[in-house]
Amino acid sequence: TAKIIDVETSTNTVEESSKALGCEPENIVKSIVVTDKRGQFYLVILQGDRKIKTAKLKKLLQAKDIKLASPGEVKEQTGYVVGDVPPISVELPVIVDELVLNQIKVYAGGGAPQKNLHLSVDELIESNHPLIADISVPL
Repeated sequence: TAKIIDVETSTNTVEESSKALGCEPENIVKSIVVTDKRGQFYLVILQGDRKIKTAKLKKLLQAKDIKLASPGEVKEQTGYVVGDVPPISVELPVIVDELVLNQIKVYAGGGAPQKNLHLSVDELIESNHPLIADISVPL
């Protein structure tokens, strides 16, 4: 069952989160909002020790270009600020990097500063019905 974990320090970055939560970066998932040239937004979920491989994502989505959403667009599309976006309950198409499936439980943004979500990867997949693909490379 997913639960909220409160911490006393900032968890806006993977480094801050892994230190505050006492876990490895690969145990954290990042929720990143991207957009294509058509104005379609997507929530991309990947491990904290990975980054989006734009070429792979463009090929997957058959998009000419993919870019990170601006902080304003993230807030408008999700209701959350960058760094606090949870990996569930966001009304966008979701893409999960296949390496996330190697984890059993993960930590993620909890919707507010200093709040983190701890949930099973099964819950993450069940709540999103995401597209699962190889879209990342190591940091």
